[in-house]
Amino acid sequence: MRETFVTIGSNHVKRQEGDVWEERGKLWTIKNGIKRTVTKMDQARKELLMPLSCPECGRSMNHHFNEQSWATHKSCFECVIDAEHKHMKDGTYQQYEKDVMLKNAKAFASAFEEYIDDYMKESVAQNSVTEDGLIEKWKDVDQSHLENIKGEVLEKLNDNIKQIEGK
Repeated sequence: MRETFVTIGSNHVKRQEGDVWEERGKLWTIKNGIKRTVTKMDQARKELLMPLSCPECGRSMNHHFNEQSWATHKSCFECVIDAEHKHMKDGTYQQYEKDVMLKNAKAFASAFEEYIDDYMKESVAQNSVTEDGLIEKWKDVDQSHLENIKGEVLEKLNDNIKQIEGK
């Protein structure tokens, strides 16, 4: 492993590949022999970028089916098929399918609620600046109507979630 010397003031500190340290309020690491800052987006980038090969089986992930499999299961399409086939053989596929549907329904309800809340916060603004730089003054938006719609839809979604859970 390559060693890198980092100078802090008059001190030389020996750092190795992958070390993470804080200096002057920033997190730093050494990657490919280069000192780099660790940003807030590094973890998000790591989660979203699909690797070249599957972490479970090592197969190439250059097929378009693998994109969706990576987004939902963090493995290649073949590994997802193998796992589902194993559930079918074990007799646990019904429970697996129910768990996946429940997870999707909860994620959808959460995303819907977050979207409506954001929309309601943004719609409170009564002035808007157009592309031309003109300021438009809008009338008051009725928040109670949006609250009613949000409540009705979330109630239906939660009923569907309870139905999936079997309660």
